[in-house]
Amino acid sequence: MGAFRGPLFIVGMPRSGTKLLRGLLNQHPLIGIPEVETEFLPWLARRIARFGDLRDPAAFEAFYRHMMRQTYFRFRREQGSVIDARRWHAACREFGAAGVFEALMRLEVDAPHGGARIWGDKSPSYMDDLPLIKRLFPGAKLVHIIRDVRDYCLSMHKAWGKDMLRAAQRWADGVDRARREGAGLGEDYLELRYEDLLERTEDELRRVCAFLGVDFEPAMLTLAKPEENRGDARGATRVLSENRGKFSHAMAPRTLSRIEELAGPTLLACGYALALPLRPRRRLSPVQSSLAQLKDAWHLVRANESGWGFWRVALFHLRYFVTTRG
Repeated sequence: MGAFRGPLFIVGMPRSGTKLLRGLLNQHPLIGIPEVETEFLPWLARRIARFGDLRDPAAFEAFYRHMMRQTYFRFRREQGSVIDARRWHAACREFGAAGVFEALMRLEVDAPHGGARIWGDKSPSYMDDLPLIKRLFPGAKLVHIIRDVRDYCLSMHKAWGKDMLRAAQRWADGVDRARREGAGLGEDYLELRYEDLLERTEDELRRVCAFLGVDFEPAMLTLAKPEENRGDARGATRVLSENRGKFSHAMAPRTLSRIEELAGPTLLACGYALALPLRPRRRLSPVQSSLAQLKDAWHLVRANESGWGFWRVALFHLRYFVTTRG
């Protein structure tokens, strides 16, 4: 088997360090991960047949126009760097979902076939589709970064006003599923904890480099630019080793107790210590979950409406939800 050249997928719950890890890995000259997460690959894999034979330039052009509605391309257009249809079509070696996705990513990170550069993607929601990703790309490697649910919930609330109890339940469900499915991928799946990346940055990056089959580069220890635009790490160009354990003084005792009740077994399985004695897991009721989801949607739109307007932001997030849940 030759040297690993991709794809590498970084997955994890939001606000768990996926952007930080991408930024550090992108400092390696042999690793390229786009600055915008795609989030559309599972959606595309389930719908690719409806676009017809994409070898036909006319069919590909129609496909391209449809894809321009995806949030990934909206961000790329705002950055002034969206790849045109002809260039994307010419880069495809194969025209199924994997082939067109790979062609786009290789163009985005300048990783031509036959070169030494590893191409990849950072899309947190792909943690819900690890078996599908592996079927599309049998040679793929996946890195799953996990953050302490208690700090995760604080961060979700601070960034977007999210309900912390619903966040804890979703964290436990998502992390449990990804760890279970990841275990079935054998040596192509790697877990690391956000806190370990902050505290022992070089050791953890060396572990990721060994997983990918590349040498560690000292340049990976600092960010070329800020990766975070929200929360306590906003604007930072260094690894903030202190950005952990904040729940111990910033979380109300009652909230802490309920979060550990929702996610305690998963916390222990991931190597975290509980603040309180372990109790049987008690989930939110369907009514509680639904009400919290509605409240979360409202806060998400309000948190992002500045500069765009309420309805434009609402439509943007609705499209994103349909893509990542479809």
